[in-house]
Amino acid sequence: MNIKYVVAAAVAGFLFLLPAVSPAKPRVAVISEVGENNNFQDRMINEINVLMDGRGGVDFLRQKIDPLVSGEGEKILSTLMEDDAIDCIIGMGYAVSAMITDLMQFQKPVIAAGVLDRSLQGLPITAENTSGVKNFNYLQSTFNVKKDLTVFKSLYDYTHLCVLLPVLQPSMSRSVRRYLELTVQSVAPQSTLSIIEIDPGSMTKNIPEIPLDVDAVYLLPLFPQNQDHRMAPVIQEINDRKLPSFALMGEKHVRMGAMAAIAPDHNLEALSRRLAINVLEILEGQDPGTLPVSATTYTDNFVINVETLEKIDYFPAWAALEDVRLLNMDKRSQDLTLQLKEVIIEALERNLDLLAVRTDTLIQEAESGKADAALLPQVSLSADLTRIDENRVDVAQTHPARSTLAASTHVKQVVFSDDVLANRAIQRIMIESQQYQEKAMTLDTVVTAAHAYINLLFAMSTHTIQSDNLDVTRKNLEIALTKAAVGSVDASEVSRWESEKAANQIRFNDAFRDLQLARMNLNRVLDRPITRKFTPADIGPDKGIELMITDPNVYRLLENVKQARRFSDFLIAEADRNLPELKQIQANIRSQKRQVLNRKRALFLPDISLQGSVDKVLGEYDARQKTPSDLDHPWSISLTASWPIFTGGAHKKDLAQSRYRLDRLHMEEKNLRNRFYLDVRSSMETATVSAREIALSEKRLAAAQISFDIVQAGYAEGRNSVTDLIDAQNDKVSSEHAAASAKYQFVLDFLEMERAIGRFYFLDSLDEKQAFLDRLHHFMATAQSQ
Repeated sequence: MNIKYVVAAAVAGFLFLLPAVSPAKPRVAVISEVGENNNFQDRMINEINVLMDGRGGVDFLRQKIDPLVSGEGEKILSTLMEDDAIDCIIGMGYAVSAMITDLMQFQKPVIAAGVLDRSLQGLPITAENTSGVKNFNYLQSTFNVKKDLTVFKSLYDYTHLCVLLPVLQPSMSRSVRRYLELTVQSVAPQSTLSIIEIDPGSMTKNIPEIPLDVDAVYLLPLFPQNQDHRMAPVIQEINDRKLPSFALMGEKHVRMGAMAAIAPDHNLEALSRRLAINVLEILEGQDPGTLPVSATTYTDNFVINVETLEKIDYFPAWAALEDVRLLNMDKRSQDLTLQLKEVIIEALERNLDLLAVRTDTLIQEAESGKADAALLPQVSLSADLTRIDENRVDVAQTHPARSTLAASTHVKQVVFSDDVLANRAIQRIMIESQQYQEKAMTLDTVVTAAHAYINLLFAMSTHTIQSDNLDVTRKNLEIALTKAAVGSVDASEVSRWESEKAANQIRFNDAFRDLQLARMNLNRVLDRPITRKFTPADIGPDKGIELMITDPNVYRLLENVKQARRFSDFLIAEADRNLPELKQIQANIRSQKRQVLNRKRALFLPDISLQGSVDKVLGEYDARQKTPSDLDHPWSISLTASWPIFTGGAHKKDLAQSRYRLDRLHMEEKNLRNRFYLDVRSSMETATVSAREIALSEKRLAAAQISFDIVQAGYAEGRNSVTDLIDAQNDKVSSEHAAASAKYQFVLDFLEMERAIGRFYFLDSLDEKQAFLDRLHHFMATAQSQ
């Protein structure tokens, strides 16, 4: 017995040491077009490997076919069908999937993973969402030709529709043509249909001949994925013919220039996971004909290219645009690109408010000229023709003739008048005051133009953020629909997302309106046509304009709070040097002082003037006796002085009133100094905070994005609620707004700070900048030594 046990143990140990014999790995053939994008294929293979990791794995055989080579695809497919080593065949791409769907019988499991349109290709579907065909499964795409043509009809009432599609196999071509004819007849019974099949390999031009009476084009994909860029010139020529177009492929072709599309975006992750699960179940023995043909539930991605609307000069009715995203808003005006500095310089040349103030300066100069003219001789010349009745002729030699022609010359010269002298002095001071007002308006115009420009940039940013947010909401709605389809959530959650989608569509529409208003406002500031199109270049702390604070020679002096306070003191000193408002009110004070002096002198100084006149009789008619020659040119001269003896106290009241006005101007000066000193310090504090908020807002945005991604994934998997996701999405949008506005607010705040000291660094010459830096270094060094 012991020997038996020993032998048995030895045999068992020998068998244990033998290598284990594993079952053969299942083999999956993957067929794709030459040049096909491999992103989806790689995702699918990775998903299958993850699912089969604990089941021994899968071997993949990758095959490439050229759809333009006749019979090549059918031959490869037939070979794989007969190969017993192949357990499953997957056709990737539209051409390969179309070739697979042409088969009537399937010897082994086959999946068409690139179906273009189930109805278009005549594929079967059961009530259980399966193909119902033995050994055949396909992944239903997001495309729907009938819905496309219905939406296209609502956008543009076409009467002759042209459909562009690639050359198809004869059998498929017949079914596709029949389907399109029936669909157009259903959607637009009165419309004519033209179908043009294109062989991409034999195209000698960008676009084939489209009938001249065609008024709209429906675009199907014409090229393999690696040549999809060739669609752009095709679409361009369609736009050149002013033809509205609608793209089956959705947003991708709309961004290339197609007018509109409604196809949902492909969710590659969901599609690849659905495909991997189907492959796993097939390898476990389930019939492909009983597996689902859809990955998830999608919502429409209704997009319109605004740039294309401009090119073809067609704009749909408002009712058709209730649930649409507008693309290429920032590309619609690329004929003109504006920089912030260019806008400011143009505003200084063209802004009507500034030009009006400059005109006021010219008016004041003319008014000063009038005051100077009052001190010069005033000469007037007059002529008189008199005819009297006959009875008065020669009465006391007063009227020697019945008709008399006479001329008179009058001269007046002010010898002394303090009113005239004061007016001349005051008007000259007022010219100076008006020039300071013009300079203040110039500074304000810089800020106004900068505000208008940056508001436009912010409106563009908000429009983009709301567009992206609407897209995110649509994707969240798709997640909710998918969860509702499998019963993990009820209809109320789907309704909540429908409500969020509508609310975000309203916000998007508001952002679009604000963008148009901001663009028009900038045109108004620049005195351009209100609807003129242009693209503003982006700006930042170190891009678009040279700010004082971004000069390293200035920034390095602000290392701590104490230095920042000293810098504020320096800016206040600069405000005293530069502020035109202070200089203007000081000029007004000088003017009012002269007015007070004039009111004092009016109490006792006379007005002295010299006047003279000469009369000359030029002719006498019907005269009984003519005026003697030594009497026909009488003259006079007089020197007049006048004093105000009694005016009822009016002069004293004028004096008191002038003094009150002078006191008021002194108070205004003090108040103005206090206000501008406050503006300098507050703008410095605000600008300092703005500089720190840029980095913080970017950090907040990064954290909000990570949080949103985690919560969105958790919501899809059931770990997070709809409220969690909405809160995370709103926080992400808020963070995007904060990050976008932080850099713009930085520029505005520092421009406001420079305005508060009465100068703009970027407008200074090199010599002026150097003089400013010298004063700054001297002030900081002096302050540090004290």
